[in-house]
Amino acid sequence: MLLIAALACLVAGLTLPIMEVRNFWVFRGSYSIVDGIVVLIEQGDVLIAAVVAVFSVLLPTVKIVGLLALWRAVRRGTHLSSRLPALLEAIGKWSMLDVFVVALIVFAAKASMLADANVAPAVIPFVASIVLTLYCSRSIKRQLATVGR
Repeated sequence: MLLIAALACLVAGLTLPIMEVRNFWVFRGSYSIVDGIVVLIEQGDVLIAAVVAVFSVLLPTVKIVGLLALWRAVRRGTHLSSRLPALLEAIGKWSMLDVFVVALIVFAAKASMLADANVAPAVIPFVASIVLTLYCSRSIKRQLATVGR
């Protein structure tokens, strides 16, 4: 159930506004991670959009789906490749990169005289997804160790 909650938090974190930007204290806009990816593509920054999409959308989704498969295999006693836990652990090391990127953008906007940015509420479910995924990953790893895999 925690993995399903992590997936729901990830979806909320990706689609709800994660940052609020004000230019000249007149224009105000809220942006989600998905909005940011779309804007980057529209402005021709496809490489940056791809990096954000991979680290913010693809890898967290793959990790949660992989953990669900691993958890299901442990519960059923099915043998899975020993590569899957190692792959999921490697993916987990990149979990906080997108939160770091948001923090850098907020810092850059605050350092500028032309704009101001604040973190919006989507940071909470986004970070909750990361924390829940880490907890589930460690829990499944302990279960694998007790089973002797």
